[in-house]
Amino acid sequence: MGKKTRRRRTRSQPRLSPAQLVRPGEQTPLPAPAVDRIAPKAPTRTLRDLREEYPYVVADLKRIALIAAVMLAVLIGLAVWLV
Repeated sequence: MGKKTRRRRTRSQPRLSPAQLVRPGEQTPLPAPAVDRIAPKAPTRTLRDLREEYPYVVADLKRIALIAAVMLAVLIGLAVWLV
């Protein structure tokens, strides 16, 4: 079994990443990008691109909505029939 010590933690502030230290609405100066590290800008995705890429998601959402509606109707029916 380990020896007990009465030593306190020296760190009084929580460990936060640099991204967590930025407060919303606060302007922070951005470092100037180095010329050799500049990456090409990635194209932004639009809603149309996402619909073309994930057509099965819309079908799944429709199926889930149908199942939820049927289950709700069954619950209401049972509540009326059993009461």
